[in-house]
Amino acid sequence: MRWSQALGRFFNGEKVFQLTLVAPLQLLMWVLLIVPTVIVVYLSVVGWQPILGVDWWQAPFVGLENYLRVLSDARFWEAVGRTLLMVVFAVAAEFALGLGLALLFRAEFVGKRLATSVLLYPMMLPWVVVGFAFYLVFLDRGPVNYLLTSLFGPGAAVDWFRYPTLAIATIVAADIWQWTPFMFLILYSGLSALPKEPTEAAMTLGASQWQIFRYITLPMLRPVIVVAVVLRVLEALKIFDLVYIMTGGGPGTSTESLSLYIYRVGFVYGQLSYAAAMAVVILVGIALVTRLAVRSLELRLQGM
Repeated sequence: MRWSQALGRFFNGEKVFQLTLVAPLQLLMWVLLIVPTVIVVYLSVVGWQPILGVDWWQAPFVGLENYLRVLSDARFWEAVGRTLLMVVFAVAAEFALGLGLALLFRAEFVGKRLATSVLLYPMMLPWVVVGFAFYLVFLDRGPVNYLLTSLFGPGAAVDWFRYPTLAIATIVAADIWQWTPFMFLILYSGLSALPKEPTEAAMTLGASQWQIFRYITLPMLRPVIVVAVVLRVLEALKIFDLVYIMTGGGPGTSTESLSLYIYRVGFVYGQLSYAAAMAVVILVGIALVTRLAVRSLELRLQGM
């Protein structure tokens, strides 16, 4: 009798009740996360090429051979550097524009709801639509060259997809156009949730708008900024569609992103084990960067 009563109190406990509610979903999430990861790690240590007619579970074990090959693959590291370059320029511009728009939208003005809806519109479009739209915009006879020739004459037209730097710039421009609303949305939500008392006290003491922003608003908004930048960086590192549609990685491989290179190695060249090794290397790198960013956020929150 005592045993049954103790068991009843245990299951009626608040923590057990909460665990019972979230356990099924947590278990499902872990299964969905762990199973694909284990398969990718397994493929990275075997030499499986479907074109040879061998099933993946019968592929020969090669140990770290694929990883050593990744470390000495110049094209892989070029793709890493190129992807990081795109991410740095795109996310920096998206953060600056998103923060500026969030500060602007803090004030009340006529048509604010409509303007907010229009501003968020690019974020809702599929990658393929944005890529194709910007491909048309920067074509030889597209709107951008039409505007340039109208202003500066026939010689002002630019072959945007012929030169690597300009081709990368068009991809970054498309990414900025589509994902600045995402940055705006997070920062605007963060600004709206900030307490008003510190700002009102600073205004009473005669602080300028810049001093209020620099010493009050920005420090309080810092955790939100970290979350927004980390989320955007993680998403931008996977850039594939824009590159594939707008330049195909060209001219040559000068705009080839990391995701596009892994796709080609795995599905065009048929070297799935080598592609899996590259994916694991990237996964570990992103996990380390994310952990450092989250740890920084935790330390910041603890110090507040």
